[in-house]
Amino acid sequence: MDAYSSGEEVVIKTRKPYTITKQRERWTEEEHNRFLEALKLYGRAWQRIEEHIGTKTAVQIRSHAQKFFSKVNPYPLSLDFTLKVVVL
Repeated sequence: MDAYSSGEEVVIKTRKPYTITKQRERWTEEEHNRFLEALKLYGRAWQRIEEHIGTKTAVQIRSHAQKFFSKVNPYPLSLDFTLKVVVL
């Protein structure tokens, strides 16, 4: 018997296929405003933001935040710095 065989059968787990269980809903202006308020109050404490908004899950909020941050600052700091250096 070599170092890699233990004599036991190897079981390979497979992932469940991704399925959309619910139609995507757009954020209302009120929900977005509450998101901005909560972001100022709680930073990135997604559970507290979820409680503040009341109509979205933490997962939905993180997704919204990711899209929001990419629109607010489309160039990450390192890329922004690189672009300035190249332009100079």
